[in-house]
Amino acid sequence: MNKSNENFLIVQNAIDMSRNDALRVLEGGDETLKPLAFINIGEIKNDAEADLIMFHLTNHQSPTREACAHCILNAEGIDFIKTQSHIETLENAICDINPNVCRAIISLISSNKRLAELMMPVNIERIKKLLDDFKIYEKEFGACILNKMRNRKNHAKNKKLFNLYWCLEAMGEIMEQKCTQRDEILEICNTTAYFLDYTIREKTAKILVKMDNPPQELLQKLKNDENFYVKNLVYDKICKDSSNRDTL
Repeated sequence: MNKSNENFLIVQNAIDMSRNDALRVLEGGDETLKPLAFINIGEIKNDAEADLIMFHLTNHQSPTREACAHCILNAEGIDFIKTQSHIETLENAICDINPNVCRAIISLISSNKRLAELMMPVNIERIKKLLDDFKIYEKEFGACILNKMRNRKNHAKNKKLFNLYWCLEAMGEIMEQKCTQRDEILEICNTTAYFLDYTIREKTAKILVKMDNPPQELLQKLKNDENFYVKNLVYDKICKDSSNRDTL
């Protein structure tokens, strides 16, 4: 059978697949059909299905993980995603090497207050661990802050930088203006605002402008950032806060 006929049969199988067939595919080992199976699962009906679906969000091939992420994002029955194992899996998916997985899961938790509240403390701890890990590289590569890094070419360090980027993106999306973890978040921002990589400073700015009454000195620091995207994020926040004080 040539490749085009094989692809046609795969697509045809997906079209003809019932929901029960799709679940059986997920229970099996055919990684080719699993991404297509997720198309036919529009609802999570019980705890067992939640476990089965969440199992595919990590440690599977990229097409399977991406299809799983979009299935979860659009599915009914999200309340069945509730265990500590599920929350840890979501946190790991935020740092997936496939950005489409990251975006889908962040979109899910930012639109679901219950999941956002469960995820925030786990995400904070993940960020703290990443910041601690960066200290390991300081002796060899220099600190990951402005004007202190001597060498950026390290795969393990860059992977952690990638993870930090997505964790901060998740934090900026799910946090509320008056959040209970304000002190912990500010402690993080006081470190990440000085990172050499401008994308980390940009995500930090995004977090601060969403916060109720953020420290003005930190906003001013970012307003004077050399990167346009960083300074542009905080500019309106500073102007708005100044206007409010003048009105009062």
